[in-house]
Amino acid sequence: MPTEHACQSAAELAAQHLDSLRPFLQPGHPHGEGTGGIGDWPLGASALLVVLAGLQADRPGELARWHARAGDRIREALGLPIAGIEGLRPGRQPRGWEALALLQQKAHELLSDLTNGSSLGRPGELSRQLALVEDAFAGVLRRMAVPEEAATRCAAALAEAAGSLFGLRPSAPPPPRHTPPPPAAQPATNPPLPPDLTSSILF
Repeated sequence: MPTEHACQSAAELAAQHLDSLRPFLQPGHPHGEGTGGIGDWPLGASALLVVLAGLQADRPGELARWHARAGDRIREALGLPIAGIEGLRPGRQPRGWEALALLQQKAHELLSDLTNGSSLGRPGELSRQLALVEDAFAGVLRRMAVPEEAATRCAAALAEAAGSLFGLRPSAPPPPRHTPPPPAAQPATNPPLPPDLTSSILF
């Protein structure tokens, strides 16, 4: 089971990146102020619960249903009204240590699935599903009018935070290719002159 410290670190990372979306989702909200940002474990935990739900959606059709609801769950995590439903306020989100405990519980459930024969238990399958969820989550954010670059950056950060709960680390970028320098130019040399045969003819 992920430790409380691991859950807290992951939730803080998720909260920082999710809070950066507020200016796009909540007009007039200055970035970095309000309830989100550093130390807001409940915000980050709520976002990670959305990602974990996507990881568990490994049966046909489940990921599509998760994709359809993920945007509303993110708006709920941020405390924003559900888009398109006038007057509907977000549901109650877990607060304080309750949020971290719920995140730890859901992560443990997913780990139990891995050890009990879930398809996610196959080698590399969890990483593959996490990459699918990251890509789908970026699409969810773009659908919410978040610019592409910000959506991709936030989705990658949340995937990294979720993966850290299971010991997954983002792939290191490939090392830069070493291109050998071109060979040094050799100084030009004049071709050798033919031997002087005049002396042998005259004598």
